[in-house]
Amino acid sequence: TMMTFYAAIGTYRIRTENGHKVPYIQKLGKLYPISIPEFVIWSTLLWEVMTYDELKKHYDEQIRELKGNRPSFDELLSMLAKRKLIVKGMGYTGVDALYNMLSDAFVIPFRISGGRKLWSALKLWHNGKISAHQACKILKTRVSTKMEDRVMRLVEQTPLSTAEIIRCVERGIEDVSTADKVIAGVYPDSAQDTIANEEFMSEHSNDVLEAISNLYLNHEVVLEVFG
Repeated sequence: TMMTFYAAIGTYRIRTENGHKVPYIQKLGKLYPISIPEFVIWSTLLWEVMTYDELKKHYDEQIRELKGNRPSFDELLSMLAKRKLIVKGMGYTGVDALYNMLSDAFVIPFRISGGRKLWSALKLWHNGKISAHQACKILKTRVSTKMEDRVMRLVEQTPLSTAEIIRCVERGIEDVSTADKVIAGVYPDSAQDTIANEEFMSEHSNDVLEAISNLYLNHEVVLEVFG
């Protein structure tokens, strides 16, 4: 059977309009309006990778508190995917599904200041959302792997897709500070729409995939897609 994974695209902004807090998704610098039921799904997926069943279970638990109209989960999921506010990947193994989900997604560094991080952790703990032990874990500085550091060094210069990052690692490319350098290093003999297929069998594919997944799950990067 096929496996399907889902993850969130972009970050969120809450704006006050007519005295009400309204959520938006920020993708590639542009704000996209989103309904509350859609936001429940999207926010559940932010910095998480979930299967359909896991996501539906979380959605059903949270949506019970919502008064009024409850749209179909499948319709909401389909609309979010169509608008490219979430990304999904399918495959016969977990690794295949993860690669198909991330290969074309751009990896963008996400910076959260120490003060905001402390405040967020204390707020979650105070509201009973997490235990004191979990709050300490959030605040503890994580030791990153060499591959994670390498990925971060690349994406801090320019947004790169997962497939492009694998190509950089494969070819020992460190300098991607200009578009010309990316084209010369990554694309001398490839087209942008074929690189995902080409890098699928790379010997570095799994290591880079693991590094990007860890960075995403630890809130150090966000994912972006065009469209």
